[in-house]
Amino acid sequence: MANMNVVLEGKYKGNKISGGTMLYADGWFSKRYISSYTVIDESNKDQYSFWKGALGAAFFGGLGLVAGIGGKNKKEYLIAIEWKDGDKSLILIDDKYYKVFVKSMF
Repeated sequence: MANMNVVLEGKYKGNKISGGTMLYADGWFSKRYISSYTVIDESNKDQYSFWKGALGAAFFGGLGLVAGIGGKNKKEYLIAIEWKDGDKSLILIDDKYYKVFVKSMF
């Protein structure tokens, strides 16, 4: 994928994600504000392939669709978030930020 550690869709779309002990993208990613989240990965491969392909096509056209469905080089996590205010976000984060995200949900 072209962008890493970014909000791809929904609330805060286009904002880069940053952080140390908690993640931030014009709003905090913590259980105080997040109602639920789903990690879209190989364990739910249908959703994973769909989102990777759709986002690849959005960024790179038809070639991106093939690249999005194909293998990945870096450890990355696609996460669908439902905020307590009813909004939703789709984020793409690396392994380092994934660990921070999971810790902030407890």
